[in-house]
Amino acid sequence: MEADIVGVRTAEDVFLLNPVISNNQVTLYLQPNIDDLTKLNMDFDLTPGASIELLKDSLAMPSGEQDTNKVIVDQLLKNGVYYKVTSEDRQFTKNYLVKIVKTDGGFVPTEYGFEDFSIDKDDKYTIFFNKIDGQDFYNWASGNPSFSLTLSLGGGVKEPESYPTKTSTEAYSGTRAALLETKLTGAFGAMFEKPIAAGNLFIGSFDTGPVLSDPLSATQFGLPFNQMPLTLEGYYKYSPGAKVTDKNLNPVNSKDSCDIYAVFYNRKKLMASEPDPKKKVSYLTGHNILTDPSIVAIARLENGGATEGVGFVKFTIPFVYKELVDETDVANLDYSIAIVMTSSKYGDSFIGAVGSKLMVDELKIVTKK
Repeated sequence: MEADIVGVRTAEDVFLLNPVISNNQVTLYLQPNIDDLTKLNMDFDLTPGASIELLKDSLAMPSGEQDTNKVIVDQLLKNGVYYKVTSEDRQFTKNYLVKIVKTDGGFVPTEYGFEDFSIDKDDKYTIFFNKIDGQDFYNWASGNPSFSLTLSLGGGVKEPESYPTKTSTEAYSGTRAALLETKLTGAFGAMFEKPIAAGNLFIGSFDTGPVLSDPLSATQFGLPFNQMPLTLEGYYKYSPGAKVTDKNLNPVNSKDSCDIYAVFYNRKKLMASEPDPKKKVSYLTGHNILTDPSIVAIARLENGGATEGVGFVKFTIPFVYKELVDETDVANLDYSIAIVMTSSKYGDSFIGAVGSKLMVDELKIVTKK
């Protein structure tokens, strides 16, 4: 049944890191200072038995232009190109937008107002993105794609408000803020001892493939960052749900808390630590997001309990460095940063309170000048 792109390969060593694959978009990050892509040839790794074809209607062929490959490359670098994947049984299809992003000036912004978002056309969940120089960058990911399975099998309504990660008109400034809410996953989730889904939002991508067998591997944290982070700042509002439960929905004698943190890590060291080329990855996962030896600095909210008052509360969290960092290597994009937010701190272990709500707005990474 599956009709998914799971990887991208090229004969040329032109990409900075693994492709970032979301539900219906593939983003390829070009190494700095690469200008000639005329001979670019991409091979797509698909789910077993699936096939792929270029949607030629998505190409804007200039009048008189005969070189289709040149047009594809030009459009990959601008608005992207659509490919259609068809499942082995020919019953299911999925259209992917494939884009190539230049990284010469870095591509993880330092300020986030959460004003820009879209709604997935099929499953109707919220997707946050950033606008940089007129381009849409889908740097943010969440567990919403896997929660769509809960709604499909549990008879829920697929609409933005049904999901754990969404947008709110109650904002500190502007018109929107990010809203993360811990929700029940129904009978389907309980069957796999995954009865709750904490609202989460993070820099990176989400892979739905291992979400049942190894959910901690589904979250792929971090993207290259070319500045030295000093503090993580922003405004948040948190109200915990009434009753904390464990993976069997048994009561836990504690109060729920949110979590907001950022991790700065040496991506080259991370990749060099894996001897098997097929297992090298450029991102951290739920297994090692706070413990991997490649991590050089962490900024983490000290107390994620309920906020006081009715409004947003300012937070300023310093990055605590455990080792010296070569700033030249940082400027050359050898390092990555991940920002992670969740409505239940131990939601990755399926411990939390249904109804816990975390709102975040005006998030900012303060960097060394």
